Amino acid sequence: MLESFHFIRPWWLLLLIPSMGLLWLLWRRRDVTRAWSQVMDPHLLAVLMSGKEDEKPLRPLTLLAAMLVLGTVALAGPTWSFEPSPFAEDQAALVILLKVSPSMDEQDVQPSRAERAVQKIQDLLKLRTGARTALIAYSGSAHLVMPLTKDAGVINTFASALSPKVMPEEGDDVLAAYALAEKELQRAKVSGSVVVITDALSDSVKFGKTPVQVLGVVGIDGLGALKEASEASGARFVPVSIDDSDVNELENGVQTSFAAMPSDDGTHWKDQGYWLLPLMLIGALFWFRSGWKIS
Repeated sequence: MLESFHFIRPWWLLLLIPSMGLLWLLWRRRDVTRAWSQVMDPHLLAVLMSGKEDEKPLRPLTLLAAMLVLGTVALAGPTWSFEPSPFAEDQAALVILLKVSPSMDEQDVQPSRAERAVQKIQDLLKLRTGARTALIAYSGSAHLVMPLTKDAGVINTFASALSPKVMPEEGDDVLAAYALAEKELQRAKVSGSVVVITDALSDSVKFGKTPVQVLGVVGIDGLGALKEASEASGARFVPVSIDDSDVNELENGVQTSFAAMPSDDGTHWKDQGYWLLPLMLIGALFWFRSGWKIS
């Protein structure tokens, strides 16, 4: 956090110069008041003055200085983290790569690997209401089934209709699918990430800059090898589960990747200056006290 700390509007810090000048003038005025004590009866001076500031642990002039500094720092916009732009998508775009091959018909995951994969797509889309998602099917080749859309129903319909029979060739060309996913994100000019739903992954696969998560739809005997291959490829591995914990983990990973993206990809620096406002309001309350003023 400290290495990212900076000011969004640093030129506002120049206000500290006139603020310090004002405080200096007020301080000199207080010194002039003290000078009267050399020629005036102390008891009379005490009545004429607004208060005995020297006896107060928190003097009006000290509080005024603190409020001027806090206000100037707040206007300068201290920041150390990103937040999504209010004019950008609420959620990052997601491209789902679904393996469609004969091995996905295995039933070590009930009712089958393919059917469970479709169920998980449906569950994941329920968590992404209003966000754009695309679907790519791959085996020996990769094909864009549905471009980025907010219509979850049409993606569910096409995902349910996929089978190895509609694929032109068998295989496991996940890199072709990944390249097609990056092309789709570039075409839409949005940031996003990729979820690969598969039962196997080659050790030689190396993904690129777009973040990847692998949902392992395979029996417990094959999870270990798939996890190792996924991590070696640079992807985050999530094992399939009987509940929604896997899709929740996937969605959290999508949003984490989105939040970590550079500020020119739909995010900007979050202005943290508002944290100083409560302190300024507390300080302002002192001016409602009788006799509390700059003498």
